[in-house]
Amino acid sequence: MSVALYIGIGVTVFLGGVSLIVYFSLKKRKKTKNPVLERAEDTIVILTQRIHKMDKRIKVFDEDVTKLVIAKEKEGSTLTEQDINLEDIQTKIENNKKEINDLIADIKDLRNYKTEIENLSKSKKHTGGEELEKLLDVVKEKLQYRFI
Repeated sequence: MSVALYIGIGVTVFLGGVSLIVYFSLKKRKKTKNPVLERAEDTIVILTQRIHKMDKRIKVFDEDVTKLVIAKEKEGSTLTEQDINLEDIQTKIENNKKEINDLIADIKDLRNYKTEIENLSKSKKHTGGEELEKLLDVVKEKLQYRFI
């Protein structure tokens, strides 16, 4: 009786070990993703990088505007790195403000595209990714010509 018990326990442990090995090997295997979803993830990364780049440009323009306003108030261009006439300071301030507003509008557009892509890639009901693919093509065209 003890021999049968040992054989039963041995077989059970062996089958349990094999099943654990199979389970973990299947779990570790990388699942293949839909190419459209991979492209969507890459586009989201690109959009995020562009947003950060534009934020940095806004910061630079904001610092320039601050320096120009101080130079205008003190009536001297000692704080600015550029030699600029006092008459041109207001024009330069307005140009920088316009550039900041344009960058803010571009960032809003990029964030809207990013959320649309995220929502479409997360939704389970899109059929074959046709909507997502169309949106990715539109974003690609916009990125090539507008958001540099």
